[in-house]
Amino acid sequence: MKLRGSDEAVAEVTRPGQLFEIIPATIDGIDYRAFKNAPGTLRELFDLARDRGEQTFLVYEDEQWTYAKVVAHLDALGAALVDRYGVTNGHRVAIGMRNIPEWVVSFGAIQSIGAITVSLNAWWSEEELGRALQDSGTKVLIADVRRAERAEAACRRLDIPMIVARGGTELSSAIRADRWEDVVVLGSRLPDIAIDREDDATILYTAGTTDFPRGAVSTNRAVLQALFGFGCRVAVEEARNPDDPGWGEHPVVILAVPLFHVTGCVPVMLASVALGMRLVMMHHWDAELALELIERERVTTFIGVPTESWDLLEALAVHEHDTSSLVNVAGGGAPAPPALVRRVSQHFANARPSIAYGMTETNAYGPGNFGADYLARPDSVGRAVPVLEVEIRDDA
Repeated sequence: MKLRGSDEAVAEVTRPGQLFEIIPATIDGIDYRAFKNAPGTLRELFDLARDRGEQTFLVYEDEQWTYAKVVAHLDALGAALVDRYGVTNGHRVAIGMRNIPEWVVSFGAIQSIGAITVSLNAWWSEEELGRALQDSGTKVLIADVRRAERAEAACRRLDIPMIVARGGTELSSAIRADRWEDVVVLGSRLPDIAIDREDDATILYTAGTTDFPRGAVSTNRAVLQALFGFGCRVAVEEARNPDDPGWGEHPVVILAVPLFHVTGCVPVMLASVALGMRLVMMHHWDAELALELIERERVTTFIGVPTESWDLLEALAVHEHDTSSLVNVAGGGAPAPPALVRRVSQHFANARPSIAYGMTETNAYGPGNFGADYLARPDSVGRAVPVLEVEIRDDA
């Protein structure tokens, strides 16, 4: 089937009256193009979860967290942050965890009280965690046991209270911290706090290839415009090709990358909140386990770095699993070799390959290459997408 023209599809999807309608916007004296219908704040985004009740949201190991359960914990944690720790608009609350449900709950609670989420790299050393906690001006740290142990000395020095999730018997009595189960009192009411779309929402630390990572700050508007951009990009591909699978009929996404990274946080986790998708969480990467989860949970979308796609293919050659539910095998973070693009198309019967390029500073939003286009041009990162401005400059 011949694909429709990209410009024609973009014009159709973004015209007045459509979900992804684009309008002019002036922010800090600079003119932009923006999505008219994007939510104003991340609290509004998480409020969408309140209408989904007993629908499953998070799957983690043998746990099933419904949207109602996530909202109940979000409300209780938000209330505790305000009432117990004095957190209010603009305060920084750090999350130091591997991928567990409490990471998602913490992010939603922090955003719902107008505070700023500081995402800490779970692989950082004690020294690196301490530097980030001081650099960000963190008021409260929410951590798992391993990160609590590494951050304990810095939290004592900086007088930062800690909340530790899943401490159980592993948490040493020598560590000065509050336990999640003592802090999160279910039934507590989320405080009603005014939040503006221009308020800062997140601090995500960049890779730091030449020096200690720098914290990239995004407002509520910036995060949600990027999130809407991902949705718009899917809609454009569907307009170009009616056979495009989009997210799939019953979308289920596997979280194969860290939540502290922009890809795991925005286009995976927040997109799941926005669309009411089921999010299958992996504590850490394991290709054979990923295949088991894809088969068991009927996962439709995989998003990872190219090496993880290689790992999946290699594991699939050894361990037979049903991957027919997959309609998207997406990559980012590095270029994918053309041979990988071909293998993805050949070995995942119903899945299209895709790749995208983004930055922490853009909330992972950037050009993308999909399906037939990607197979034809596997060396290209694809087309720029709506509201994204691209310039090519020389050294001058």
